Amino acid sequence: MKTSPPDKAIVTITNDSFWSARDIILISDDRCVVIYRVNVRTMTGEEKHLVVGAQSHSINQEEFDSVRRNLRESNIDAIISFYVASREGWAQVITAPDEEFTPFNLAAAISVIITSCGWDESLSIAVKINNDEVRVWPRFDGQKWVVEDREESFTSSRNLREKR
Repeated sequence: MKTSPPDKAIVTITNDSFWSARDIILISDDRCVVIYRVNVRTMTGEEKHLVVGAQSHSINQEEFDSVRRNLRESNIDAIISFYVASREGWAQVITAPDEEFTPFNLAAAISVIITSCGWDESLSIAVKINNDEVRVWPRFDGQKWVVEDREESFTSSRNLREKR
């Protein structure tokens, strides 16, 4: 896990269209997961994320390993995570122990997925990643999704917009 999170990110969901055939993985005859392709750009660089939406049903370790292995074959540079649970203002994500990622960036990706899909309209989202929790403030500025890591930044930018 990388440290020193940036304080602001531009987040883009890059799926061609939601739930196209390439974004759905069949787990069993009656269960599937959706893959969200997300880019997170900060001042220090860009990360590509593949978020497996597994929150509607449980996924066991064997299925987790199989899905991750299949995704890794064609997405060698992407960070793979599994979005497994949520409630208002909170989401839970798991990653493999060897996955290298910036916690803020992963939390930013998750917050934009659940906010842009209309599943959560909270001002801030706490994202539990494995055993750590990161709180972020996602917002749509009219052109793009911006995620910040502290309320002061979020509040300052919102107040600046309201003054215009």
